[in-house]
Amino acid sequence: MKSHINNYKNALIELKHIELELLNGRSHHFRHFVDRYYCYKNGFVNRSGMADWEGMVWHGIVSIEARLLGDRKQVVKEHVVPLRIITQMLTEHAASGDFSCESIADLLDRYLVFATISKREDALLRQNGLTSQMPEGFYQMGNPLHKNLLARYLAVGIQLEEQNG
Repeated sequence: MKSHINNYKNALIELKHIELELLNGRSHHFRHFVDRYYCYKNGFVNRSGMADWEGMVWHGIVSIEARLLGDRKQVVKEHVVPLRIITQMLTEHAASGDFSCESIADLLDRYLVFATISKREDALLRQNGLTSQMPEGFYQMGNPLHKNLLARYLAVGIQLEEQNG
């Protein structure tokens, strides 16, 4: 029970950091705060109570190729919606005047998802200009990729599956 309370408090602290960055027109520390928020919110915490980046690998969304490889050295953990896009969304959201931790958490909880993919698949995203961008279809109403968080993977043919643990 105590660890859940600590994780909750730590997630709130990370949201406050993000709020302060937005209030001051900064974003260069977002990766650190955003990733830590995700870890605390989702229970990826090591025995010392710190955010556990490695604990996220193999959880949630995993490409079929990465799962078949099964070797940590041959895979990467990445933001499903690139951090650059999430940062843009947060900045635009803040420009509307809403800096509350609650509204920041709502946006992060909607778009902050991680995937484990193979290094070959990561290179495929890079070759197609989708390392830090979403495909055009993500923004186009009526397009099958519209607002689909997995649009980058679908656009280049990466097959994914959910992992429970």
